[in-house]
Amino acid sequence: MLAMRDVDLMLAPMRLALPPPPQLAGVVRYFHVECHSPGAVLVPASPCPMLTFFIRGGSRFVEAGGRERLHAEPFITGPLTQHFPAVWEPGTTFISAVIESSQFARLFDIPPGALRDAVVPLADAAPDWDGAARLEERLRAGADCRGWAALMGDWLLQRLAARERGWQPFVLPPALLALPTDEIAARCGISVRQLERRVMASYGQSIRDGRRMMRYIRALSHMVAAPLKHGGLTRLAVDCGYHDQAHMVRDFVQYTGMAPKALMAAAADASGALRLLRYDDASRAIVVRQDA
Repeated sequence: MLAMRDVDLMLAPMRLALPPPPQLAGVVRYFHVECHSPGAVLVPASPCPMLTFFIRGGSRFVEAGGRERLHAEPFITGPLTQHFPAVWEPGTTFISAVIESSQFARLFDIPPGALRDAVVPLADAAPDWDGAARLEERLRAGADCRGWAALMGDWLLQRLAARERGWQPFVLPPALLALPTDEIAARCGISVRQLERRVMASYGQSIRDGRRMMRYIRALSHMVAAPLKHGGLTRLAVDCGYHDQAHMVRDFVQYTGMAPKALMAAAADASGALRLLRYDDASRAIVVRQDA
């Protein structure tokens, strides 16, 4: 079986993860660029909102009520608390800014909770900002992945500067999630009720759901970073805070639609529905970076 670390000739030009400019570090996690990647795709759950601009093509999603809709305009998604199937049109090429979970409100007014498991057109999320149309034109006129990332980075920096009014987001260090909720509140100097409200406002999900998502993201990152050896799933489950392997399997089915072993096998197909988990070495190092 081909491991997720293996890279073939078709992979390198299709998918890149690029770091943000230093001024956006801590706000944007990375830029994801997908080139000429048509067909069915399964987007795994993620705590990070994503802002996407299409260079070419578009993505078909099944909306609430079962109606399929083609999205070719800029949109925002996330956090995604379940796997998200889509079909990309022939020639689809896009760039997404993967935004740090707690930093979304520095860029947009729409609450992260309103984005949970939803696709929201950028025009609805930022009706006050007319620079999006100009950015879309410049992106579509370009032909270089790093040039697209530079253009999107500049646009986000302009938006960040225009919105900064001394407001600071509520950021909960990931290490604190391992503590009981009342102890987290005590360390933050606020009540449990205030803590829960602030976490929901900044992250779009509860503390309990955040703990669950953090375990899953850690396990998935390890799986993407390196092939697991025989018996490695049990050790991985314990290392990532699960009670046992069965506990981890349940979360993976919820978040990716598959148990870990099946996920690894499916991700080996460079043109399959789980190809989003395949990166070259340089991009992988950016994607699997762990929070402190």
